[in-house]
Amino acid sequence: MVAEALAAGKPLKTAPETVVAIGSADYPTPAARPANSRLDTTLFRDTFGLRLPHWQEGVRHVLQQIF
Repeated sequence: MVAEALAAGKPLKTAPETVVAIGSADYPTPAARPANSRLDTTLFRDTFGLRLPHWQEGVRHVLQQIF
């Protein structure tokens, strides 16, 4: 997503190569986090007949709206 913002010509204080993915266990928080805490949207989809976009599509959409 950093690369997409840069491609859109937006100045950022970071570069894609400086962003490093880490696991939840590697990020200290007051509360313990499960290894896999994705939200199950099956009930929502079945009830309302809607498909939520993949999270990356959602982030991309927000970036397009704010840039």
